[in-house]
Amino acid sequence: MHFKTMDEFTLKIYGLVEKNINLTLDDIKALPKVGLTFDFRCVEGWEIKDTQWQGVRVRDLLLLAKPLNNAKYVIFKSGDYTITLSLDKVMEDNVVLAYEYMGKPLTREKGGPIRLVFPSQYCYESVKWLREIELTDIYKEGTGKRIALSRIGKNNA
Repeated sequence: MHFKTMDEFTLKIYGLVEKNINLTLDDIKALPKVGLTFDFRCVEGWEIKDTQWQGVRVRDLLLLAKPLNNAKYVIFKSGDYTITLSLDKVMEDNVVLAYEYMGKPLTREKGGPIRLVFPSQYCYESVKWLREIELTDIYKEGTGKRIALSRIGKNNA
Protein backbone atom coordinates (compact mmCIF):
# COMPACT_ATOMS: atom_id res chain seq x y z
CA MET A 1 0.00 0.00 0.00
CA HIS A 2 1.30 3.42 -0.89
CA PHE A 3 -0.60 5.45 1.72
CA LYS A 4 -0.32 5.74 5.47
CA THR A 5 -3.86 6.78 6.37
CA MET A 6 -7.24 6.43 4.72
CA ASP A 7 -7.18 10.20 4.21
CA GLU A 8 -4.18 9.78 1.88
CA PHE A 9 -5.92 7.14 -0.27
CA THR A 10 -6.65 7.88 -3.94
CA LEU A 11 -7.95 5.68 -6.75
CA LYS A 12 -6.57 6.48 -10.19
CA ILE A 13 -8.68 5.78 -13.31
CA TYR A 14 -6.85 6.23 -16.60
CA GLY A 15 -6.07 4.82 -20.03
CA LEU A 16 -8.67 4.86 -22.79
CA VAL A 17 -10.87 7.47 -21.11
CA GLU A 18 -11.78 11.06 -21.98
CA LYS A 19 -10.27 12.24 -18.72
CA ASN A 20 -7.94 10.65 -16.21
CA ILE A 21 -9.28 11.00 -12.69
CA ASN A 22 -8.07 10.55 -9.12
CA LEU A 23 -10.73 9.87 -6.50
CA THR A 24 -10.48 10.04 -2.73
CA LEU A 25 -12.42 7.66 -0.54
CA ASP A 26 -14.86 10.51 0.19
CA ASP A 27 -15.35 11.03 -3.58
CA ILE A 28 -16.17 7.35 -3.96
CA LYS A 29 -18.54 7.34 -0.98
CA ALA A 30 -20.42 10.33 -2.44
CA LEU A 31 -21.66 8.12 -5.31
CA PRO A 32 -24.83 5.99 -5.00
CA LYS A 33 -24.27 3.17 -2.50
CA VAL A 34 -25.24 -0.39 -3.40
CA GLY A 35 -25.11 -3.70 -1.57
CA LEU A 36 -24.25 -7.25 -2.64
CA THR A 37 -24.68 -10.55 -0.83
CA PHE A 38 -23.07 -13.71 -2.20
CA ASP A 39 -21.07 -16.80 -1.26
CA PHE A 40 -17.35 -15.98 -1.45
CA ARG A 41 -15.25 -18.86 -2.84
CA CYS A 42 -11.48 -19.38 -2.94
CA VAL A 43 -9.35 -21.53 -5.26
CA GLU A 44 -8.05 -23.16 -2.06
CA GLY A 45 -11.49 -24.73 -1.65
CA TRP A 46 -12.90 -22.71 1.24
CA GLU A 47 -16.11 -20.72 1.10
CA ILE A 48 -17.83 -18.06 3.21
CA LYS A 49 -21.61 -18.07 2.86
CA ASP A 50 -23.67 -14.89 2.51
CA THR A 51 -20.90 -12.29 2.56
CA GLN A 52 -22.35 -8.77 2.56
CA TRP A 53 -20.55 -5.95 0.76
CA GLN A 54 -21.49 -2.29 0.35
CA GLY A 55 -19.91 0.19 -2.02
CA VAL A 56 -20.29 1.69 -5.49
CA ARG A 57 -20.78 0.16 -8.88
CA VAL A 58 -17.59 0.14 -10.94
CA ARG A 59 -19.74 1.38 -13.82
CA ASP A 60 -20.55 4.59 -11.92
CA LEU A 61 -16.84 5.27 -11.39
CA LEU A 62 -15.91 4.54 -15.00
CA LEU A 63 -18.65 6.81 -16.32
CA LEU A 64 -16.97 9.70 -14.46
CA ALA A 65 -13.84 9.12 -16.57
CA LYS A 66 -15.90 8.51 -19.75
CA PRO A 67 -14.49 5.39 -21.43
CA LEU A 68 -13.54 5.83 -25.07
CA ASN A 69 -15.28 3.73 -27.75
CA ASN A 70 -12.18 1.57 -28.31
CA ALA A 71 -11.88 0.58 -24.62
CA LYS A 72 -12.55 -3.15 -24.31
CA TYR A 73 -10.78 -4.29 -21.11
CA VAL A 74 -10.36 -3.04 -17.56
CA ILE A 75 -7.24 -3.80 -15.54
CA PHE A 76 -7.61 -3.57 -11.77
CA LYS A 77 -4.27 -2.96 -10.03
CA SER A 78 -2.88 -3.19 -6.54
CA GLY A 79 0.88 -2.89 -6.90
CA ASP A 80 2.02 -5.82 -9.05
CA TYR A 81 -1.23 -7.71 -8.39
CA THR A 82 -3.61 -7.31 -11.34
CA ILE A 83 -6.69 -8.83 -12.92
CA THR A 84 -8.20 -8.04 -16.29
CA LEU A 85 -11.92 -8.15 -17.03
CA SER A 86 -13.91 -7.18 -20.09
CA LEU A 87 -15.45 -3.72 -20.06
CA ASP A 88 -18.84 -5.37 -20.69
CA LYS A 89 -18.43 -7.42 -17.48
CA VAL A 90 -17.46 -4.49 -15.26
CA MET A 91 -20.39 -2.41 -16.53
CA GLU A 92 -22.83 -4.94 -15.00
CA ASP A 93 -24.87 -3.86 -11.96
CA ASN A 94 -23.24 -6.38 -9.62
CA VAL A 95 -19.57 -5.42 -10.07
CA VAL A 96 -18.77 -3.27 -7.04
CA LEU A 97 -15.90 -1.50 -5.35
CA ALA A 98 -16.70 -2.28 -1.74
CA TYR A 99 -15.76 0.01 1.13
CA GLU A 100 -17.88 -1.84 3.72
CA TYR A 101 -18.05 -5.51 4.69
CA MET A 102 -20.86 -6.91 6.83
CA GLY A 103 -22.07 -3.37 7.55
CA LYS A 104 -18.72 -2.01 8.81
CA PRO A 105 -15.91 -0.08 7.12
CA LEU A 106 -13.61 -2.39 5.18
CA THR A 107 -10.47 -2.85 7.26
CA ARG A 108 -6.96 -3.02 5.79
CA GLU A 109 -6.89 -6.72 6.71
CA LYS A 110 -9.98 -7.29 4.55
CA GLY A 111 -8.53 -5.25 1.66
CA GLY A 112 -9.66 -1.74 2.60
CA PRO A 113 -10.21 0.96 1.94
CA ILE A 114 -11.69 -0.46 -1.28
CA ARG A 115 -11.86 -3.93 -2.79
CA LEU A 116 -13.28 -5.28 -6.04
CA VAL A 117 -16.16 -7.73 -5.50
CA PHE A 118 -18.76 -9.43 -7.67
CA PRO A 119 -20.79 -12.67 -7.49
CA SER A 120 -19.25 -15.70 -9.23
CA GLN A 121 -15.71 -14.37 -8.81
CA TYR A 122 -12.82 -16.43 -7.57
CA CYS A 123 -11.25 -14.91 -4.49
CA TYR A 124 -8.11 -13.93 -6.46
CA GLU A 125 -10.34 -11.69 -8.60
CA SER A 126 -11.35 -9.77 -5.49
CA VAL A 127 -8.51 -7.26 -5.68
CA LYS A 128 -7.64 -5.97 -2.22
CA TRP A 129 -6.18 -2.51 -1.63
CA LEU A 130 -7.21 -1.43 -5.13
CA ARG A 131 -5.29 1.66 -6.28
CA GLU A 132 -5.62 1.88 -10.08
CA ILE A 133 -8.08 1.08 -12.83
CA GLU A 134 -6.76 1.16 -16.39
CA LEU A 135 -8.93 0.91 -19.50
CA THR A 136 -7.31 -0.59 -22.58
CA ASP A 137 -8.12 -2.06 -25.97
CA ILE A 138 -5.69 -4.99 -25.57
CA TYR A 139 -6.20 -7.94 -23.23
CA LYS A 140 -3.33 -8.20 -20.75
CA GLU A 141 -3.12 -11.35 -18.66
CA GLY A 142 -3.38 -10.42 -15.00
CA THR A 143 -1.00 -11.66 -12.31
CA GLY A 144 -3.71 -12.45 -9.74
CA LYS A 145 -4.44 -16.05 -10.74
CA ARG A 146 -0.74 -16.98 -11.00
CA ILE A 147 0.03 -15.39 -7.62
CA ALA A 148 -2.96 -17.06 -5.94
CA LEU A 149 -2.12 -20.51 -7.34
CA SER A 150 1.53 -20.17 -6.35
CA ARG A 151 0.41 -19.60 -2.75
CA ILE A 152 -1.29 -22.99 -2.68
CA GLY A 153 1.46 -24.85 -4.56
CA LYS A 154 -0.15 -25.05 -7.99
CA ASN A 155 1.63 -23.76 -11.06
CA ASN A 156 -1.29 -23.15 -13.40
CA ALA A 157 -4.92 -24.14 -13.80
